[in-house]
This record gives sequence, C-alpha cells and structure tokens, in this order.
Amino acid sequence: MAEPSNAIRIPKPSRSSFNMDRLLEKNSLLLNQVKHFLELEKTFPPEKRTGTDPKSITTEGRAAEYIRKMTDILHPKTAKSGGR
Repeated sequence: MAEPSNAIRIPKPSRSSFNMDRLLEKNSLLLNQVKHFLELEKTFPPEKRTGTDPKSITTEGRAAEYIRKMTDILHPKTAKSGGR
C-alpha cells in the first residue's frame, strides 16, 4: 500500500523510556495521569471502581496496570475487542 505524502513518521521509543520498576515519581507524565484517574475514579459508583489502593501505585509498572484498568472501564468496547 502506498504511503500518503503527508504521513508523519513516529520513531520507536528507546528501551529506557519505560521501566516497570522505576519509581513513579520520576515520570511526571504517568504520575499526573494516575492522579487524574484517581480523582475521576472517586466519582464512579462503588461497583465500577478498580479497587486499587492509590498507595500501591509506586512504580511505572503499577501505574501502567492501573491506567489499563481505568481505560477498560472508560472504553469497554475497546477492551473487549482487544483494542480494535
């Protein structure tokens, strides 16, 4: 398939850009996303909440897991179809 002339190439991130064991406080983007999701989750009815203890989200890996759970709640069709 031909590539459009206005295609934007996105380089692959470096291997060091995500580290499951790196402390969350060292990644302000993930930290802020987690904070926003925690505030949003407070508005959910109890049966829709993840049950995640906010104090347990201390690494990038834990943050990724929590963000995935919240994304599944917010976009259930995407979660069920495997992202399609």
